[in-house]
Amino acid sequence: MSQDRPFSLVHGVRMPSSFVAEAGPDLPSLDPTIGAMFLGETIALILYGTSNLQTIIYFKQYPKDWWFYRLSIAVLWVLDSLHIAFTTHSIYFYTVNSFGDYLALLKFVWSFKLGLLLYNMIVLCVHIVYCVRLWMLGRYFHRVVPWFITVIVAGICAASIVFCRDVYTISYITEIDEISLTIEAGLVTTATVDIIISFAMSYYLLKGRTASTSFFSTNIKLEALMRLVLISGLGTSVLVIASLITFLVLPGTLIFASIGVVVPKLYINSLLAMFNARERRLQETLGSVSLPPTSRVQGDENMTGTIPLTIISDVISDDLIFNNSKSQQQFHSSESV
Repeated sequence: MSQDRPFSLVHGVRMPSSFVAEAGPDLPSLDPTIGAMFLGETIALILYGTSNLQTIIYFKQYPKDWWFYRLSIAVLWVLDSLHIAFTTHSIYFYTVNSFGDYLALLKFVWSFKLGLLLYNMIVLCVHIVYCVRLWMLGRYFHRVVPWFITVIVAGICAASIVFCRDVYTISYITEIDEISLTIEAGLVTTATVDIIISFAMSYYLLKGRTASTSFFSTNIKLEALMRLVLISGLGTSVLVIASLITFLVLPGTLIFASIGVVVPKLYINSLLAMFNARERRLQETLGSVSLPPTSRVQGDENMTGTIPLTIISDVISDDLIFNNSKSQQQFHSSESV
């Protein structure tokens, strides 16, 4: 083979010449491939241990929580466990089974592909839970934003299906350019949905703050919530965007995939942290505010004590926002009379 060409053909597959060099300085560096995946897997394992602990705490603390939440957490735990198992197998394949075989580094092992599939499933499931939260909150104000979020999540579902189909059409890393548009579209859509959900939840919290102008302590908590909503939502968006940038700027590496290994763990840990913080934070909030009795909306039985799910450090119940809104409306009605 000619050393002047950057690529060579091996068994009909187009590969970088450095990968087919027999020895010497032409051997490729493993830092941007296996090294990056190893670091990503290490961080993911730490976050996986944290999510396991939070899952146990959730089921002990909320054994009678709404069935949709309990089912969502159970499904996410199973998907998360499978995801960490498949990504660990792929690392084992590249570092142990294929030790010294540099051509094997170009292969997309089956567990690597399944890991990408589970990545999309986890992100989609978390976004569906967010969509349900926004839908329930939207009933207190209007339905436009929840419907819009539903359409966006449906778009993520479609993009995930296309991505999973395209992944199984390639066998080597050097062929990833063939599905680059699918990867870029999926990452952009995911980051966009995170940002939209954050701002939509902030909007509803702002509506709740506007409706509770007579309760100073509640307003302080709502202002803190709005800041945390933006920080948490934009945080996951930053990671997804970082994965997109590394995919575009550093082709032929697995740095984007190493970031992708961590992303699902952050989604799940954030969700569990918010679920587990509900009771303590809700008691603190309700204990500092005295609300007048108000009429309830028919069909709200399952919504008592629920929380917005795009915040990490603090929570507030939907009923508190609703009651504040109703109180403000009653106050204006009495003034007009």
